[in-house]
Amino acid sequence: MESAVPAMRNVEIKAKLGGFEAFKQLVATVEELTGSEGELIVQRDVFFNTSNGRLKLRYLTHKKSELISYDRTDVPGPKLSSYELLELDDPSCMERVLASTVGVRGRVSKRRLLFLHDQTRIHLDDVDDLGFFLELEVVLRSDQTPEEGKRIAEVIMERLQISSADLVTGAYMDHLLKK
Repeated sequence: MESAVPAMRNVEIKAKLGGFEAFKQLVATVEELTGSEGELIVQRDVFFNTSNGRLKLRYLTHKKSELISYDRTDVPGPKLSSYELLELDDPSCMERVLASTVGVRGRVSKRRLLFLHDQTRIHLDDVDDLGFFLELEVVLRSDQTPEEGKRIAEVIMERLQISSADLVTGAYMDHLLKK
């Protein structure tokens, strides 16, 4: 049985890392910050054609797969993202339905280390055919403004020594399509 999560908001940043050594060094820093070794998550995302926002089907191995609809501006730096999530029992069926009706835009495969720090999800990603990235997702409470989320993201960026020059825009899918 599918179950929906109410619309949520977060403030996100995405940064390109210099390579495997920079990735390893950042893992150690984030482990120290969070007091955790993180959780390894293997993800395969299928992006579908849309007229507004983005729609992806996320295949997961550690829990139910998810259909995620989200909208965010493609600008560098912290930005607001609004999203809805539907957990799926039969993701293959959902992929067939969406592929036959709206079409597949592309696919992204990655290995993600997930760390939690207060209300922020810290992702250290190894993305096939793209390289290594850091993503921060500051999950906003209903009473928080996007500006508060941006301040939290900026503090964590400073602590992790992520500069504005490291920041990238768009989804991994966008970067793969540009290659």
